[in-house]
Amino acid sequence: MNFVQEIFDIKNAILSNNIAVRSSSGQISYVELASRLDKAAAHLKNLGIRRNEYAAVLSNNSPEFITLIFSLWKLCAIPVILNSRLLEGEIHTLLSLTGSKRLFISEGLAYKFNSDIIQKIIFPFNKFAAEDNTDFKINLDSTAVVIFTSGSTGMPKGVEITFNNLLQSALTGNQYFKHRKNDRWLASLPFYHIGGFSIIIRSFLFGATLLFPEDLGIKSLSESFSNMHPTHASLVSTQIKRFVESGVKPNKELREVLLGGGFIDSSLIISAIKKGWNVARSFGASETSSFISVLTAEQFLNKKDSAGKALSPNEILIVDESKNILPPYEIGEIAIKAKSVAKGYLNDPDATNKKFDNGFYYTGDFGYVDADGYMFVEARRNDLIVTGGENVNPIEVEKAVMKHPLIIEASVFGFMDKEWGQIVAAALVTKDNIELSLDDLKSFLSESLASFKHPKKIFIVKSLPRTELGKIQKEKLKEMLSK
Repeated sequence: MNFVQEIFDIKNAILSNNIAVRSSSGQISYVELASRLDKAAAHLKNLGIRRNEYAAVLSNNSPEFITLIFSLWKLCAIPVILNSRLLEGEIHTLLSLTGSKRLFISEGLAYKFNSDIIQKIIFPFNKFAAEDNTDFKINLDSTAVVIFTSGSTGMPKGVEITFNNLLQSALTGNQYFKHRKNDRWLASLPFYHIGGFSIIIRSFLFGATLLFPEDLGIKSLSESFSNMHPTHASLVSTQIKRFVESGVKPNKELREVLLGGGFIDSSLIISAIKKGWNVARSFGASETSSFISVLTAEQFLNKKDSAGKALSPNEILIVDESKNILPPYEIGEIAIKAKSVAKGYLNDPDATNKKFDNGFYYTGDFGYVDADGYMFVEARRNDLIVTGGENVNPIEVEKAVMKHPLIIEASVFGFMDKEWGQIVAAALVTKDNIELSLDDLKSFLSESLASFKHPKKIFIVKSLPRTELGKIQKEKLKEMLSK
């Protein structure tokens, strides 16, 4: 089966008459988009794109991004999606990690990257080669895309997601979304996250129209609900909180709203439901190719603190340190078995062997399941900070903070926050207890870390609590600073 052709099957009368993409610059039918892909793929072939090449992509959400991704797939190249908010040094690190020799970068972001070693290719392309209908046959078990997730070592990990992972995630998720003819998906999350990338797959696989807001700001998204009338959207807690607080109401056609991206306060969900938003809490990760479980608005009434129930045939098991399955209500590590579980981490066999085993993904999150099979998350994975839907690794931030000449010691952690879910916070020991302002620290970090990784709160302390072996006691530290 050819995955690209499976999605863009223009022989299908429904898809032939449907609009694939709609934005402020116009609309594109599935037939037109398929033709664009053939031309773009021919152009990429002339550029020397090779089969199985890891081709890095830095772009904001756009129809041109989609054309590029599917064109790379037609040549059996592997897109490596980079966070468009990263700085040049961070981009270089990820390119080195993946071995990518080319970077496709959208015109508006071209200023972000320069290199004498990496070929920078700016798109959208202003010229195309003659249309080429050559299609390589795609192996469903081959890597479709690499999406980065923060790891516990301070170095981001590139998750290798296969075509079958994407396909199975979309098919399983349809138990919740229940797609119909003429549905419309709002591109409400950045495509460099699995939550956003999955929107593309769901929309096109089921012949829906993908709607592009002007940008991902709250004002543009609010206008999109009013003007573009989506039937489906996927949001993080910060977005829905701002909609609720600013009185934004869902359009009447909006049937399903999936909430993900980390901690979601139950009181926020209650407020959203009261305002007419048909929201559902979800649980998943890049490693599971999007969500695995869902708690619908109806189920929320009886299981309000749950992360939902696994969608069949997904399995959620709770295991002890020896990977023995625990009974209901006993807390252990959350393990997931699903056809959407990724193949592993690119160029990192040790981490792959640790987290993936026999079809299971061991999340590092801890929780339990109740007698009805609903899962409850008790602790997030390894201190990872999820702020406004963005994953931030505290170790990466600590390494950057420690380069400040006044800082002797640093501990970075997540502080619960009603607006962001969590915020990045830092406890700092400075030379001679010299005061350091938050603005000064942010200014120092501005050239090494993307702004979403910057601490939003800092504490100057005399010392950091440690164990006898010298390990910082983060929970004790947070308890001290919360008083």
